[in-house]
Amino acid sequence: MANDRTDDERVLKLIERVRLLIAIDDDLPSETKLNTQPALKMLESLIAEGEEGGRARAAEYYRYLCAELEDHADASALLAAMRVFAPYL
Repeated sequence: MANDRTDDERVLKLIERVRLLIAIDDDLPSETKLNTQPALKMLESLIAEGEEGGRARAAEYYRYLCAELEDHADASALLAAMRVFAPYL
């Protein structure tokens, strides 16, 4: 039986994966780790709320994360996957 998750739940799961990847990636500079973790938390919070007004702010955090992690293929791929389920990002 297929897992019946909403699109927001799938994005939240991807955020968890990005957070884990950042934590265990030894090649990622500590400064980047420290800068991106709070942004991931805010993005997670805004998506979990599910309010229309939060979508614009969520998109800003998403763009920030994409810019910070653009040189890290694994994290970038997970971020790109989020847009499949949340096109407003």
